Amino acid sequence: MISYSGQITKNDMTQEAFGGGGDKTLYTEGPWFYKRGKLYYMVFAASGIPETIAYSTSDKPNGPWKYRGIIMGNKEQGGTFSNHPGVIDYKGKSYFFYRNGRLPSGGELTRSVAVEEFEYNEDGAFPTITMSSEGPKQIENFDPFKKTKATVICFESDLEIEKANDGSVHIAYINDGDYIKIRGAFFKDGAKKLLASVASEVDGGKIEIRLDKKDGILVGTCEAPVTGGW
Repeated sequence: MISYSGQITKNDMTQEAFGGGGDKTLYTEGPWFYKRGKLYYMVFAASGIPETIAYSTSDKPNGPWKYRGIIMGNKEQGGTFSNHPGVIDYKGKSYFFYRNGRLPSGGELTRSVAVEEFEYNEDGAFPTITMSSEGPKQIENFDPFKKTKATVICFESDLEIEKANDGSVHIAYINDGDYIKIRGAFFKDGAKKLLASVASEVDGGKIEIRLDKKDGILVGTCEAPVTGGW
């Protein structure tokens, strides 16, 4: 949405609309608003600190809203003190984005983005979604014959990312043993060469292409010469 017409509509923070008990609702912050079919969704951080993720639905974009329940818990699953949602449909599947502290060195303020695949119930309701270590299954092969940014990563070790002067984003500060993993690459009848854009001010180096694991079968090497600057 880049514009709107009409007046701003105020929605009262009632327990019928956003859950809760006593004199407070569950609504905390960070709403994710979207329409799916004929139903409008408001998915939001809830329950105070530590935050859960809950949602409400409406037949109209400006309400009234009806509280539908908690989608995801928090602390017992390795969550952080806050958790904000994102929801998309992609190629016939539904995905729920959130954040937790389950990576090594993760914690209350050291958060990472995670995603789970899910299915709506027949009435449009969310199921309960739990945090996992695996995430969703890959839905199609990765095409290694297209020009691909190095920041397209399934998993990496000890790399850093920086923004260049032209606004592009690069992999930077690469040391011996660092790696990027791409999962599910389909080489069809095989590849004969790898072309890469690189820069090295001092020593240069080489990029090794290995199968299945970081010390797996070596199938190619791309020399990265000294270029005289970063």
